[in-house]
Amino acid sequence: MSPARLLVSLLLAAVLLAGCGGDEGIARVGDTEFHLSEIAGLFESGAVTGSDFRTVLYRVMAVEALNQSLEADFGVSVEAEEVERRLVELEASLTLSGQTPAEALGMAGVSRGMLRFTAEVNALRDVAIEALLTDPEVVDGLYADPTTLTTVCARHILVATEEEAAAAAARLAAGEDFAAVADELSLDTNSEGGDLGCLPASTFVDEFAEAVVAGEIGEVTGPVETEYGFHLVLVYERTAPSREEFLADPRSAISTELLADVWSNWFNTELGAADVWLSPDYGTWYPGGIVAPSAGE
Repeated sequence: MSPARLLVSLLLAAVLLAGCGGDEGIARVGDTEFHLSEIAGLFESGAVTGSDFRTVLYRVMAVEALNQSLEADFGVSVEAEEVERRLVELEASLTLSGQTPAEALGMAGVSRGMLRFTAEVNALRDVAIEALLTDPEVVDGLYADPTTLTTVCARHILVATEEEAAAAAARLAAGEDFAAVADELSLDTNSEGGDLGCLPASTFVDEFAEAVVAGEIGEVTGPVETEYGFHLVLVYERTAPSREEFLADPRSAISTELLADVWSNWFNTELGAADVWLSPDYGTWYPGGIVAPSAGE
């Protein structure tokens, strides 16, 4: 056992035996201090390991930093009633599946307290996203890129070379049916008649996304070169919400991937700027995790 692992084990044992009287502060976020017993309480007795302890400590510190940012940036906070509601849902799910909190969360030895913490994280994410999606600066950023909120319905023909694309374009110009040419020539065998359906433009690689947003509806565009080859593109429908429509129901106007980007961009920025302190006995904080105080466990 390394010195770091031994230190955590000895200190935890001391806390469990002596209660809170000698409990030490091991970390701070803003004005909020965390004590060893608070982190150890998220584990079942005797189950703490060095890496798992650091992972949980990091998550607790990160969530506190984000809660503070949520209040400072938007004047909102996570309600205790909402955390409790989500905890009840999580526990009901575990009862149905027959899993323990440790099994459900993929971390050995964690207690019911970690389940409550997970409920808080889930609530925090949703509260933050609601605030972010109506924040003028965030909305301005979304509308700055026309591919972000535009949904396109399109067909394409994918070929290997520019010469093949030119030959296919000539056949289309001569009046041949787009779907028939796509079925004959396209390297994309997953789309019937080259039909990609209706998708957010941001779903596609950059060159293709720009083409489907800029191309004339009903007109063949291309060839467009991407990492996959050369595309001839036919957009048959394109929609984008007005700013007012977006603000009325932002979640319905944004893709799951873009929603994740909005969330991750915010928390990465906030964690990078967070006012944190961590006792060097427990490692070194950085916005993506806690590095062990020594190479070994």
